[in-house]
Amino acid sequence: GMIHGTVPVFKLVDGQQRLITISLILCALAESIKDISPDKYQRIRKYITNPDETGEHKYKLLPTAKHKDRETYKAILSGRSLSEIEPGSRILDAYNYYKSKLQEKLASGVFSEDQLFLVMVNCLQVVFIQLNSGEKPYQIFESLNAKGKPLTQADLVRNYIAMKLPEARQPEIFENHWSKIEEMLQESRYARKSGLGELTAFIRHYLAYRSGALCNSDHVYERFRDRIENEFNTDALFENEVKTLQRFAGYYDGFLRPENVQDGKAKISLTRLNTLEMATGYPFLLAMRDAVHNEKITNDEYLEGLAVLENYIVRRYLAGEPTNYLNKIFPTFWKDIDATRFIPSLKEILLTHNYPSDFAVKQKGMIRSFYDNNSTTRAKTTLVFETINRHLSLRNNQGGFTVLDGDPSIEHILPQTLSDEWKRELGDQYSFIYNQNINTLGNLTLVTAPWNSELSNSRFSIKKVRLAQHALKLNEQYFGQSIDRWNEQAIKTRAEYLLAQILEIWPAIGEPPAPTHAAGTYPFRLTFLGSVFPVASWRDVAENTTEVIIQKVTGFDEIANTLPSYLSKNPFPIKSRQLSNGWYMNVNLSAASIKGYCRTLITKSGLTLNDWQVEER
Repeated sequence: GMIHGTVPVFKLVDGQQRLITISLILCALAESIKDISPDKYQRIRKYITNPDETGEHKYKLLPTAKHKDRETYKAILSGRSLSEIEPGSRILDAYNYYKSKLQEKLASGVFSEDQLFLVMVNCLQVVFIQLNSGEKPYQIFESLNAKGKPLTQADLVRNYIAMKLPEARQPEIFENHWSKIEEMLQESRYARKSGLGELTAFIRHYLAYRSGALCNSDHVYERFRDRIENEFNTDALFENEVKTLQRFAGYYDGFLRPENVQDGKAKISLTRLNTLEMATGYPFLLAMRDAVHNEKITNDEYLEGLAVLENYIVRRYLAGEPTNYLNKIFPTFWKDIDATRFIPSLKEILLTHNYPSDFAVKQKGMIRSFYDNNSTTRAKTTLVFETINRHLSLRNNQGGFTVLDGDPSIEHILPQTLSDEWKRELGDQYSFIYNQNINTLGNLTLVTAPWNSELSNSRFSIKKVRLAQHALKLNEQYFGQSIDRWNEQAIKTRAEYLLAQILEIWPAIGEPPAPTHAAGTYPFRLTFLGSVFPVASWRDVAENTTEVIIQKVTGFDEIANTLPSYLSKNPFPIKSRQLSNGWYMNVNLSAASIKGYCRTLITKSGLTLNDWQVEER
């Protein structure tokens, strides 16, 4: 209707999809009777258009310009031939669907044109809430959607931006900035393995970079809204923030899809960091990338920073450090960075955040598992082996290095299924040797899938000859040596060799601060039942003690069930380590508690404490 001789214009807060649907059905109904009953046609058209107006005021309702929705809607209501309308908007699909269904129902006599029209204009109720000046439409929108189907965090942010922008600025900001963000970071695609849509994941990491804290994924919209309300109190400031978001979205798109990055060195580094599951570090990468944009650091410093981060992540992987720790620390890093001495400053920060020493890398790298059913674990291990192969090739002045065709396959030299011949070669302790060494670094290498199938359970003498002929320097160089047997000692010798290469490739970036211990000492060696284990903490003592008992003692499950505070089939809430048999061990314990646990476990297992010794220094 008219108010003071003009058509009033309102910004629609909620219900656009439903109102557009009703409008499309009415449009299809009007078109179906246009030639039969012109009067009824005009009557129906008055519900969806203002016949006396021109331009955009001619339409009762206008969708947003996103995905060509507004352009398509206007074309349909203007009566243009559907074949002339450029595809791309779901509105065209919806109109074709309703038009087809309407023709089908009318032809079969399910209802008449008059019946449908009367139902739509008399039986549908629309709640109209008009806000006064000063009221915040997004608050009404939140309350209206509180009990409906949950919108994604990205949906809520988009709607908030639309409601926050002045009407006159919406088309330009959405078309030139927000739509570009949504094209780069599509909510329908997951951001790597986060389980979040790309746009939601980006906004979450952007907020983490700005605030220094990673919010819960369900609170992304609330944090975004609060930040805007508190820090951008004018339209100009808000528009600039949307433009800033577009710039950062471009960085984020490069992190997710390094193949689109122009800088060749950055492309390689980001690809490797993604293999290492560096997504937790994206807030810090956003800060680094924008520092280049603002000329606070150089591009060379950025590239070196990526290499330093790879060093940190690889060494933590080799030392078996948990990855969930990184979620909390990376958002905090940038506030402590001195950009005028970026690389030294970055190294200093990493060294104070559980940076593994050479000793820790070698100690854990000798004994921990580097292979399981998790594709991420296999990809990380593959990257380590491929890098060792490149290192060996270039060190020998080959001028290049071999890359396997297709996806490399991780080969177990001591096979995953032991034949009788392998059991004889390992001796009476074959089961213990197998369980302790099967997935360790020294027993693994890289081949192609056909080679993996060919080698399979072959005896070592056959595998050795074939691996010595392999194209990878990683295999050819080591297995070309004289190696008579593949037993526990041979596996450990190769692990030592590989770890020596690893420490050349990813050398320590400095000396970590000396650990502080209440008693002034810490464990460095465990001797249990004749086996010696280098350890770096009391948690390592507990893990190695428990693993020996798993291998040596029958009835572990029964014993574990009597120690529910220490052992469980499910992860403990704060800190736990998974054991080789699938059980979890609580490691959120003091040194005294761990000592007590080990002694209790040994006693319950029927063993003597005389066979268990921990050396401290």
